[in-house]
Amino acid sequence: MKYRNLISIVFILIFGLFETISGMAIPNDCTVIEEVINTIGNDLQKSYKSKTLNSCCDFSQIICQNFNNQTAITEIKFNNYKNLSNQDMEKIISQFAKLPHLTTLEMANNLIVGELPNNLSELKNLEILDLSGNCLEDNDANTKLNIKEL
Repeated sequence: MKYRNLISIVFILIFGLFETISGMAIPNDCTVIEEVINTIGNDLQKSYKSKTLNSCCDFSQIICQNFNNQTAITEIKFNNYKNLSNQDMEKIISQFAKLPHLTTLEMANNLIVGELPNNLSELKNLEILDLSGNCLEDNDANTKLNIKEL
């Protein structure tokens, strides 16, 4: 009888833990975002780290949705950070490509200077891309994008 009660308590604890975990963002998505934020640094990093967040989805510039009982990042809106001009955009885009449900990427008005990253096509599900307010050139005429809204 004691063991049956103990087993019931363990089952309840495990089930409760599973319910808590299933409502959280996919850990890999948050890891990707945190790596990008740490790479970018400056004001974006300060803004992110100054918040008490349970998940990266709690950050106001990230929007998440539920897919099969897991929460995934669908939108990133890193706009109006004036000190992103020296960033390796190809590296950042490669990181964002690890987010399988990403549909919107906004990095407008960040004073990013250089070439349009050649690897934008890695963002397979991207529907909206906003890089306005930056000084990006497309020097590669073969840059192919299948994005609904630019």
